[in-house]
Amino acid sequence: MKKTLVVLPVFLAAALAYGFFLLQARTVRALEQVGIPGSFVKDCIWSSFSGGYLSYPSVDRLKRIGSGERAAVVREIAEFAKSYVRSEEFKQKYIQYRDGQKPEKPSPPRTMAEQRKADKEEMQRQIREAQQNLKQTATEYRPIVEQTIEMMKQQLKEIDNPANPMYSPQVDQFNKQAYQLQLEDYKNRLAEWEREYPPSPAAMIEKWLTQFLEESRDVDYNAKLTEGEYGKMVFVNPTYESKSPHWKMCYRAGRDVVQAGRAAAEQWLQELK
Repeated sequence: MKKTLVVLPVFLAAALAYGFFLLQARTVRALEQVGIPGSFVKDCIWSSFSGGYLSYPSVDRLKRIGSGERAAVVREIAEFAKSYVRSEEFKQKYIQYRDGQKPEKPSPPRTMAEQRKADKEEMQRQIREAQQNLKQTATEYRPIVEQTIEMMKQQLKEIDNPANPMYSPQVDQFNKQAYQLQLEDYKNRLAEWEREYPPSPAAMIEKWLTQFLEESRDVDYNAKLTEGEYGKMVFVNPTYESKSPHWKMCYRAGRDVVQAGRAAAEQWLQELK
C-alpha cells in the first residue's frame, strides 16, 4: 500500500519548530495525535525548525482526529511553542544554528614572495623524502625514482628562477584584485546573513508567521484532484498545481486546521509587536 507524505500548514510547522518547553500531558496528547511520540518531540521540533516544515507519514492520522478537535490541537501546539521561544535552551540552539549559517571571511592571499618560499620548502621536503625512499627501493626500480628526483630538482631550480612568471608582481596584483572581489562578495553575503538570521529569533518568527498568513489566505479547499503521472495526485486546475508547497500543505491539512492556525498566527504576531 502506497504511503502518502502529508505536511501540516506552515504555521503549524513553524510552531512545532519553535515549541517545547514544559511538556504537559495535554500537549503530549496533541502531538501524538499528529504522529509525534512525546519522547521524540525535541528532535522533531528542531528538524522542523531547521528545515522550515514538518512532515508526518500518514494522511489517515490527521483525518482520524475529529474536525472539532483539530483546531484545538493547533491552538495547543501554538501555546507551548510560544513558551519554548522564551526559553534559554531555545535561544542557545538558535544562536548555534545562526552561527553555523554565517559566511566565512576570505583569507588574504599570500604574496608571491611568500608563495615562492612555501613552494620551495615543499619541493625540498619531497626531494628529501624521495631520496630517503630511494635507499629502500629495489634495484630494478631505482632508475625510475632517480629520474623523478632529478625532475623535482629541476622544478626547484625553476622556483628559484627570478624570471619565473608564476611569482611575478603581475600575479601579486591579480591576487590582490581577486581578494578585493572576494571581500565584496563576503560583505554582501554577510549583510544577507544578518537579514535572514537576526540576533534574536523573534524577527524570524514574525517572518514565518507573515509568510503563512500570506500563503494561506486564498486556499481553495474545494479544489479537485486527479491522478497524474505515476499515480501521483495532482490538481485539476493547473494554476493550483503551480502553487507553492506551503499552499499545498494548507490544502491537505484542511480548512479547520488552517483557520485555527491563521487565528493563532495573527494573535502571535500581535504579541510580537
